[in-house]
Order: sequence, then structure tokens, then C-alpha cells
Amino acid sequence: MDVIRHRHSHIPIFISIVAAFLATMLFSCKNDIKKVNQLTTLDSLPDISIKAIRVKQSESGQITLQLIAPRLNSYQGKDPYTEFPEGIHIIFYDSLMRPKSELTAKYGISWDARKVMEAKGNVVVKNFVKRAQLNTEHLTWDENKRKMFSDQFVKITTPEKIISGKSMESDEVFDNWVIRNVSGTFYVNEQR
Repeated sequence: MDVIRHRHSHIPIFISIVAAFLATMLFSCKNDIKKVNQLTTLDSLPDISIKAIRVKQSESGQITLQLIAPRLNSYQGKDPYTEFPEGIHIIFYDSLMRPKSELTAKYGISWDARKVMEAKGNVVVKNFVKRAQLNTEHLTWDENKRKMFSDQFVKITTPEKIISGKSMESDEVFDNWVIRNVSGTFYVNEQR
């Protein structure tokens, strides 16, 4: 009988401790309800997720580009977009199906309706014909305007020189480009 009475005497203490703990947890929570709702909505999950994707785009029967990525996530909300969270590699081809230029980045996102794509993280664009290379951390490609641009630090390396600046603009295959706010030019193999 002492054991039973002893058990019952600890139950109210245990209940009091649990109630105090729950009250502390409920009243000390300071998360913004809007942020919690954003994190828990179904829109945070992709509608389509594909591993090891390889897509080719063509115009008039000619392949113009090939997109390669380890993962593609597609979201079909109010402003649909496609995300490449594990990196992206795009190869642009000339009319003879030879690689003309390529873009690689650690992350990519394509706003489907706007036809705008952003590449972020160690972005490298190479033009094989002109032997030129662009390095930056953020690059935007506007498919409608057929232009690429960056408003961050850029470095362009050619066989003759290395140019750095604070922004740039180029055609989509990196044939013709302009660096704005040039911060340095270094000539390679300069003969005096």
C-alpha cells in the first residue's frame, strides 16, 4: 500500500512539471506565423523533380543548345520556375552542330513565363571560337532579348588580355561583350 500511495503522490508533481514545460514552450515561441506558413505550404515542394537531366533545344530542325543538370525541380505556381539546385551546364551549338560556347554554374533558376534564367555560384562562360572565358558569381540570361548580363564583379580572359570590371553585357553565345566600370586590364604576352 505504501508503494501505491507513493506513486500517486508523484503524479501531481509530474503533471505540474509537464504543464509548466508546455506553457513555457507555447509562450516562448517567437516564430512569425507567415514564415511558418511559407515553409509548410505545398508550394515548397516541387511539382516535378528529375535526376540526371539532358535536354536539347532546336530551331528549324537544328539543335541550338543542350542543357545538362544533375537535378531539375519544377514549380508550377503563380510564377512558374525551374530550378537546378545541384548545378547546370548549357552548351550552345553553331549551325554545323559544333559547340560554340558553354555555361556552367553551381546553381540555376529559370523563370518559365518570363524566359529569364539566372546562374549563380562559380559561373563560367566559354566561347570556344574566340577562346574567351567569363568568370562571375551571378549571370542573367534573357532569352527574349538574347542577351546575358551581370551586375557583379566579372573577369574576362582572352588570348591577349584579362579584363575585370563591375558589370558586363553580352549576346547569348558570348561573341560580343562589353565590360562596364573596368577595374583592371592585364595584357598577356605583351611584346615591348
